[in-house]
Amino acid sequence: MISRNAKQTMQKMVVVLVASFLLYVVPALGQEPLTLQKAIEAGLLNNFSIRIQQNEAKISQNNNTPGNAGFLPSLDLTAVQNNTVANTHQEQFSGTIKDVTGAQNRNFNAGVQLNWTIFDGLQMFANKKMLSILEELGENGSRIVVEGTVSDIILTYSGMIQLQKMVQVMREAVDLSMQRKRIAEAKLTFGAGSELMLLQSTVDLNADSTQLLRQETYLNNTLVDLNRILAMDINTRWYFTDSIQLNDALVFEESLAKALQQNAQLIGARLNQALLRQEIRASQSSRYPQVGLVAGYSYSTLNSQTGFLQYNRSYGPSYGFILSCNLFNGFNVNRAVKNAKIALNNGDLETEDAELELRATLRKLFNEYQVNLQIIRMQVVNVKVAQENVDVAFEKYKLGSLDDIGLREIQNKLIDAQSQLILSQFEAKKAETEISRLSGVLFQSVN
Repeated sequence: MISRNAKQTMQKMVVVLVASFLLYVVPALGQEPLTLQKAIEAGLLNNFSIRIQQNEAKISQNNNTPGNAGFLPSLDLTAVQNNTVANTHQEQFSGTIKDVTGAQNRNFNAGVQLNWTIFDGLQMFANKKMLSILEELGENGSRIVVEGTVSDIILTYSGMIQLQKMVQVMREAVDLSMQRKRIAEAKLTFGAGSELMLLQSTVDLNADSTQLLRQETYLNNTLVDLNRILAMDINTRWYFTDSIQLNDALVFEESLAKALQQNAQLIGARLNQALLRQEIRASQSSRYPQVGLVAGYSYSTLNSQTGFLQYNRSYGPSYGFILSCNLFNGFNVNRAVKNAKIALNNGDLETEDAELELRATLRKLFNEYQVNLQIIRMQVVNVKVAQENVDVAFEKYKLGSLDDIGLREIQNKLIDAQSQLILSQFEAKKAETEISRLSGVLFQSVN
């Protein structure tokens, strides 16, 4: 017979399972429904990575000004007041001797100076173009972060949906194992069963209960991940009403054409190419002369108790031109231009490599996507057949025409078919989301 400790353990297990059911099946008070659309909107608004990158993009936007490029003049105001107190002894050629104690001298100078570079070998134009490209790179960087965040939200949300399904699968397995245990207990009570049958049903019940607890832990941890992406309190609980919707109409050639035109990484590589071209122009500008305009207005006064002048004042405008041209600097200009051209060549190679990698990644994603769609179609049939097998097998088990091992094997096949279906649905959604991200469709849908 079953020992008292064993019975107590079984009773505790039932209590745990009931509590688990109430905790995860019935939405708790205070839980809110969370659709995928609401999750994406919350992520776009709150996610810290997006907000940080948006600030970085604003810095690039603020830097893109004519003044930062060198088009505008600089205007400086200076004012200097010098005061001295001195004891002097002066002997002049005429023989006059003059001694002054505590002589005060005051000198005040003020002026406004304008400096304006009119021509610098077209470097200012290259600078302005580079600033515009950097602004575009900042915006493109924000797009990359947005795409990555939305992709994470979709996959984490889909993971929650699939884990909920997996939890339900394990609950059904636990429910079937509990029914087996009750039947084994009843048969043992009436003398038609065996203690071994009851022990085996208990072992299977514990195994299924363990898997249920693991799946519930995965579900809770994924919920924490979702709240982290949404920049919300990690203890916020949601319940989910959406289901995974798969787009089975994706075509490789169409997605590739969109990706070659709209992919954010490829756009970034092309912008880097344009930036490197402007760096060549900036390096070449040192070969040309620089022409500048200077203008100003100065005011100066002098008060002195010693020396030849007792008081002096001067003021007035000044203006002129500056012309400078480097004649030789050790061939450093040629070296800088050569290095800039090599860097551009590397940029071209990196762009070609990025395009090839994009083609390869899309091809592999479509392979995974199509295979998982096929698996889903097969597993839908498998789940239906396996469920019918379990129903028939359980009736036979109740009549005693099927043993525990046979029932357990059939039950495991159902669990495996359901797990494969859930996994394939998630993997297909994962591949579909990545295809949408790489082809730029995901960003367009967000906009």
